[in-house]
Amino acid sequence: MIVASSVFFASHFGVEAADRGWYDDVRPFLEQHCGDCHRGAAGEGGFDLARLAPRPSGAAETAQWIRIHDRLAAGEMPPPDAAQPSGRSRSKALELLADTLVAREQALAKVVLRRLNRSEYENTVRDLFGVWVDVKDQLPEDSSTDGFDNVGEGLNLSAEAIAAYLQAAEQTLDAVFGPPTEPKRIEFKTNLLDQRGHDGSSFIASHIGKMFRRTPDGLVIFQSGYCPTTLVNFSRLRAPVGTYRGTIRARAVQSDKPVTLRIYAGDTLVNRRERHLVGHFDVPPDRWTTIEFTDRLVEEGGTFQPTCYGTRDTRKDADTYPEPGIEIGDITIEGPLEQWPPASRIRLLSGLANGVDQGRSIADAERILSRLLPRAFRRDVDPEELRPYLDFFIAALESGRGFEPSLRLSLSAILCSPSFLFLEETTRTDAAGRQRIDESSLACRLSYFLTSSLPDDELRQLAQSGRLSIPSVLRDQVERLLASPAADAFVDNFTGQWLDLRRIDETSPDAKLFPEFDELLKLSMVEETRMFFSDILENNLSLLNFVDSRHTFLNERLAAHYGIEGVTGQTLRKVSLPEASVRGGLLGQASILKVTANGTHSSPVLRGVWVLDKLLGQTLPPPPENVPAVEPDIRGSTTIREQLRRHREIGECATCHDRIDPPGFALEGFDPIGGFRTQYRTSGDGKRPAMKQAPFTFNWVQYRLGLPVDSSGITADAVPFAGVHDFRRWLHNRPDEIAEALTEKVLTYALGRSVRFSDRRQVDDIVQSLRDHDYGFRELIHAVVQSDAFQQP
Repeated sequence: MIVASSVFFASHFGVEAADRGWYDDVRPFLEQHCGDCHRGAAGEGGFDLARLAPRPSGAAETAQWIRIHDRLAAGEMPPPDAAQPSGRSRSKALELLADTLVAREQALAKVVLRRLNRSEYENTVRDLFGVWVDVKDQLPEDSSTDGFDNVGEGLNLSAEAIAAYLQAAEQTLDAVFGPPTEPKRIEFKTNLLDQRGHDGSSFIASHIGKMFRRTPDGLVIFQSGYCPTTLVNFSRLRAPVGTYRGTIRARAVQSDKPVTLRIYAGDTLVNRRERHLVGHFDVPPDRWTTIEFTDRLVEEGGTFQPTCYGTRDTRKDADTYPEPGIEIGDITIEGPLEQWPPASRIRLLSGLANGVDQGRSIADAERILSRLLPRAFRRDVDPEELRPYLDFFIAALESGRGFEPSLRLSLSAILCSPSFLFLEETTRTDAAGRQRIDESSLACRLSYFLTSSLPDDELRQLAQSGRLSIPSVLRDQVERLLASPAADAFVDNFTGQWLDLRRIDETSPDAKLFPEFDELLKLSMVEETRMFFSDILENNLSLLNFVDSRHTFLNERLAAHYGIEGVTGQTLRKVSLPEASVRGGLLGQASILKVTANGTHSSPVLRGVWVLDKLLGQTLPPPPENVPAVEPDIRGSTTIREQLRRHREIGECATCHDRIDPPGFALEGFDPIGGFRTQYRTSGDGKRPAMKQAPFTFNWVQYRLGLPVDSSGITADAVPFAGVHDFRRWLHNRPDEIAEALTEKVLTYALGRSVRFSDRRQVDDIVQSLRDHDYGFRELIHAVVQSDAFQQP
């Protein structure tokens, strides 16, 4: 049988002579140890060795051989109950496979020119011109590859995208040049008592004594729900687009602790299409304080609205109502705060010679473009590259356009140029004869990794001097960038995608099952994770904190959700967790628990896949098409565990579910909004909870208590756990696996390409380095930047 199979392998595929060496050596091993189970159409897992391409010449064939390599390396194949190869023969087969795969991959690797994604485009035009402009939402949504939207393979450029870039360029240049005349400046002072409806009537007056209490200084408001406190008088001024500074004089009443003031801005009156939250502010009790805020109105005629948060509403007895509220006195708003002419315009046109004759205008335009183009293209630019953009200007000027309209045409062409939209990289050969990206490309790669924007002046100067690639200099620059506010972009973009925080709004919790969920809870849970990540990065803490940590970041709202006492006020701060807390690490954070569930129920499958992918770097194949998805019973008659037990009886599902289900079961003690539970909530039959109204929202509780939660399980390597505490310890005992998984995520994001098989040796080197530095997360960033992978084309 083995001989027949060998003949079939060789004759069917016609193995080339160049491949016979490694293939002839590895083929007998596969036939002896894998052939009995993986032969023919009925091969286990649908995998037929006889149909395996003996030469990994393309992506699909290479992926098949990588799968064989990985299952052999992990000891998954042959299965434990089958005859095992000797350690020497397994090692030899793996070495042959690895060497061939690396060689093939390097030979086939294509350099994909990476386009700026939406965030990078917005940040780049901001830093190029020194102007704030919101153009990200004007551009088509970027597709995600390997979990990130900055991977070149997924960043195509369609006709739709080109049109959007033209529109974004025009919007950018509108902001750069600013309005032709100075916008009106507003210095507005008002009081809620002064507000008048469009017909001139005082709509506040009709609610005094019912919803509001009049005081000598203004009004006491109690409403955290409907509250007609929009500053209508300010909206009538038709305030121009821009940034405004506001102050509100306020004090909490009838409370022994701060009461939260919530402020909205934008179009709060009509269709609310641009209504947005300014923030939540703590108002101390029984003493006046001044709340200060700054916000940008992006549409003309926007206004502001102060309301309470977390208070009970009154609709009829405000004068005698005993619950907490906020007394609001004078309110001031001034702006726009932006200077005119804009600093971006002054910066762009600085150094121009006087005179309006055509020759002088052309010289001025050439001076501007010569100064701008190297920064826009993020490299040195020769005179020939400048010529087409200057020709645009000259042609427009000769057609009768003025200087600025003609200049705008050239600038728009630059912002739509491939050299601006794509991150071009040039190679060099270093002293050791190795291929490296050149210094300007290295500056660009580093800057977009840590700031999602173009290199600043210091990086550019170091690149021009040829010193940036010196390891000590490169390390200093990483430290400088991480310490700058620009590194917030790395925190936002990396956590948003690695941890799926960008998906926080994809599901809306069922109001009947989770009446306590509100806007502040959602914002707080995302900010907790973001601040937690920043703390680990800033202080070079062990990346094992991501799986188990004794601290987190909480405010009053989130602490109450977690059942942790002693946290007052809505500002998040670092908090030590109680010893017995189920929180600690990412798996106890509500943001993670929400994005791994839907609005009605949690799924051990979704959460299990998330843990395997994000924390352990294990990617599983998609489920077979003929196997139906598991849909939890929200009526509460059966648990998801019972349904999965039946699901696992399907043979082709059991192997994957042995790995998926344990982390999912460990997290079953958390509901879809991250609250801890011992019983499921159900819309069916069950006992009513003792609580009648939900905290903070005061919505009526309508759900019932269903079946008990079971968070126990057995890991794929046969380690039992009783709940999330035990499972965290199991994860914590796998530092190299976690380090390897996070290294691959960071590398993918840093390089803007998928991590390849040929990168694995460098990943191993980075993990070894981390092991020697107590798995410090900041050290991981340094190790990535110093790696060959980061500095090679």
